[in-house]
Amino acid sequence: MGRTRIACGMAGIILFGGVTAASAHAQEMPPRRPGLWQIEMTMPGGPMPPQQMKMCIDASTDAEMYKMGMSAAQGMCSKPGISRSGATVTVNSTCRMGETQASTRAVTKFTGDTAYHTDVSTKFDPPLAGHGEQAMVQDARWAGPCPADMQAGDVVMSNGMKMNVKQMPVGG
Repeated sequence: MGRTRIACGMAGIILFGGVTAASAHAQEMPPRRPGLWQIEMTMPGGPMPPQQMKMCIDASTDAEMYKMGMSAAQGMCSKPGISRSGATVTVNSTCRMGETQASTRAVTKFTGDTAYHTDVSTKFDPPLAGHGEQAMVQDARWAGPCPADMQAGDVVMSNGMKMNVKQMPVGG
């Protein structure tokens, strides 16, 4: 398995941990402004270059994403611990990936409904693909209304690939 693929897998686990936490207690998360969001994800010291994506959201899209996160983590993750102090939400979660336990702490600071910054730290026991720890930083900002070629749920990845989260199956 290549280093980029491993990094993408770890990023997915980290992201699902945060999304799962949001789905378990959506009322704990401040609302995001509907429209186009630009999101940048970096893994400091990791093998993956910074990733950017654009996402068009509305209230129902966020609800769908929460459901997807909850569904994806069922059976892998324990119920997350969530605390909120003003505009800061802290999520602690534990997931199992085969023989490895991933313990994640994500701290998100919201700036109104137009931006947020998340610091994620994950520890793997035993190490996953030679990594005992992984950090991720995510910065997101509202960029305005969705453009005419995007609808709520559309996500455009760094490589130009476009998908719609509302068209993805939500299993259980």
